[in-house]
Amino acid sequence: MSYFINRIVIVILLTVCNIATASTDQEIGFFLKTELNDGDYINGVGSEYWLINPNSSVGIAINSSLGNAKVTDDLNIEHHYLAWDLGIKFGYFSDVFVYAEIGFDFGEMVLSDRDKDEYDHNLTFNEFLTYLATDGYTEHHSYDDYYHDYDSSNDIDGYIGSGVGMRFDGIVVEGFARYRQIDGQYWQADSQVYSGVKLTLLF
Repeated sequence: MSYFINRIVIVILLTVCNIATASTDQEIGFFLKTELNDGDYINGVGSEYWLINPNSSVGIAINSSLGNAKVTDDLNIEHHYLAWDLGIKFGYFSDVFVYAEIGFDFGEMVLSDRDKDEYDHNLTFNEFLTYLATDGYTEHHSYDDYYHDYDSSNDIDGYIGSGVGMRFDGIVVEGFARYRQIDGQYWQADSQVYSGVKLTLLF
């Protein structure tokens, strides 16, 4: 996976350099988006900066969003946290467009994931047993397993994805899918693939 991500980063940098040396159309947009996976969600509002080569319609879009997330871990425990994504899209941007994208949780990098781990640090043994009973989790897991299996995790969350969209003057509607790496210091998300929709107003 890391080799694949490195290749994507190189392609993005080459695309940015190519666009930077050419005349570009520049636009700023504000958007609402939601991503879903069964009962889990990542919602947000944000802004996006488009840099498009008018001759080829090839370009990039740098975006940042802030919102709330609910993610279920592999012990069926729900985690709520603040999601602050920073990402970049590159692709063909015309009235109908396609793109690939990569991004990461900027808030986690800056704030050391305090929001996502505070919930886990406060989990008591009785609460752990209550979750197992109420959520119907029947496989054998001990409290120590819960805390120590993931003690070395908590990588900075990130995603790769692709999407398609349509533009009607200054209104942009997109559909996308993302593979997300999501974890906390003591938990790992049960699902990684999210699908979403996004509405953007460009100025």
